[in-house]
Amino acid sequence: MAERWKGMPNINARRLGLYLRRAREIVELSYDQAATRTGCDADWLARVETGFAQPTPVEVERLLERYEVRGAKVSDLMVDLATRPAGPDWLEPLLPEINELKRDALISEAEACVVRSYGMILVPQLAQAEPYVRLLSSYDVPPKNPEADWEIVRMRQAFRAGGRPRFLDLIIDEATLTRIPEPDVMVPQIRHLLELSERTDEAKVRVVPSTAPLFEERTSSFDILEFPGVNDRISLVHHIIGVELAMGDLTRIWDLIEEKSVLPPDESRDILRDHLERLTAQ
Repeated sequence: MAERWKGMPNINARRLGLYLRRAREIVELSYDQAATRTGCDADWLARVETGFAQPTPVEVERLLERYEVRGAKVSDLMVDLATRPAGPDWLEPLLPEINELKRDALISEAEACVVRSYGMILVPQLAQAEPYVRLLSSYDVPPKNPEADWEIVRMRQAFRAGGRPRFLDLIIDEATLTRIPEPDVMVPQIRHLLELSERTDEAKVRVVPSTAPLFEERTSSFDILEFPGVNDRISLVHHIIGVELAMGDLTRIWDLIEEKSVLPPDESRDILRDHLERLTAQ
């Protein structure tokens, strides 16, 4: 799988190219016609639309204006994507260590305006507290640098593409609250989840109770990402070796978990407080 993706442009470049291709096709221009109208080389336009050439924001503005679609809702998103051709700044130190699939997963997460995250085994990284991240880092073989790991997670949590707000819709299985027994790790982690649950304009935190029936679709952790100005969604799956792009849209599974398993936010907070009380009483 990784070999198939080797050398491919990153997902920001591919998404930008896809949107520019849609814009050209909406106005019914061939490559040659678009080249004449925009004053650009047709081969360059083809490379842009496949992600192999990276236009500047000014060049994207010019293309949209010459296509006469600058007023379209997605236009601002296209110009914004062109400002981050390589993804967020915090990603650069990771690139030598990760494959293209993980690179694209992290870039997609960074660009999303809504992240729906389901954690079956662990608390998802966008909701992890510092002691939790540091402990998990120490479990890796060979052990990672906990300071560096936390800095990356912290920046992922804080990053907002284009300065836009992001909403985190979080569902965790209750087992994630007991899988790590160390109170000095789980007390700050549960407190952080409770704090997130109170920021209703930024996050929603819900729990699947231990009494909920287990079904196959909810045995793996995943994310569903939504983006501003478009209806496109990208799903990510989490494995023991990391995160990567899913082969399809996992919204149906998310809806199934909401329908069959999850508690509303108020009842979820009660479960979090119960676990916190037990831990602090130890």
